[in-house]
Amino acid sequence: MSSFRPLYAVTITDVIATGDLEQLKKLQAEAEAHLNQYGDVATLLAALKIEIAKAEA
Repeated sequence: MSSFRPLYAVTITDVIATGDLEQLKKLQAEAEAHLNQYGDVATLLAALKIEIAKAEA
């Protein structure tokens, strides 16, 4: 059983830097599972910022 690792930029860039194909594929699977569970947080954040700007106007 693998331990959870947060999908921060440093986590991803560190794995990319290793060039380890097995680790790259493992992290890809983790990232895809995260997107499936939580959705595209970056897009939702952009929508949230738009709504905040509207409310503040």
